[in-house]
Amino acid sequence: MSDKPKNVFRIDIEPTEDNPDRHPTHGWQVRIKRQKEQYTKYFSDKRHGGREEALEKAVEYRDELLDELPEPMDPVRRSAEARSTTGVIGLNFCWKDDGSGTPKPYVQLSWLEDDDTRRSAAYSVRKWNLRRAVWKACARLHEARAEHDGEAEEVNDMFQTAFPNIKEQYEAGPDGEGLPEEDEEVMEAAA
Repeated sequence: MSDKPKNVFRIDIEPTEDNPDRHPTHGWQVRIKRQKEQYTKYFSDKRHGGREEALEKAVEYRDELLDELPEPMDPVRRSAEARSTTGVIGLNFCWKDDGSGTPKPYVQLSWLEDDDTRRSAAYSVRKWNLRRAVWKACARLHEARAEHDGEAEEVNDMFQTAFPNIKEQYEAGPDGEGLPEEDEEVMEAAA
């Protein structure tokens, strides 16, 4: 095997002048990451009968492990999950300044159309109240995803995941120091 297979890395460590007691290490290491969990295993040349034999064992192990593990997450989805603060991809909460100098709370959503054009919408918390704004955003996101790929998380499931997270962000206020007076009145009216 002359080409280095994917997920298999060569390790060659020798003692150095700075570190003369370092134990020589020669072999191959399999490294695979799935859903934030790292799987590794080392195959030494010495224990496996030489460099090529150790590589063969590493590749065999790698292939068996890949058969057992789930497929890697789509990089676009992984990136979206990392950015999501609501627990629902495509659904966010923000404070926007509409030009008046006063930040206003919105539940916003974004999705892809069939032609891969990104679309977005936002629901004003002051207009709809928090619970209704989150529900409307979840319903619209569900509809858009169902149209795009025929698969979409249920509206109620999205709402149950997102609402507590959005409520916490909303109650923190635009500067993290609590709700402005006007929004406290909106919360009290909705309660």
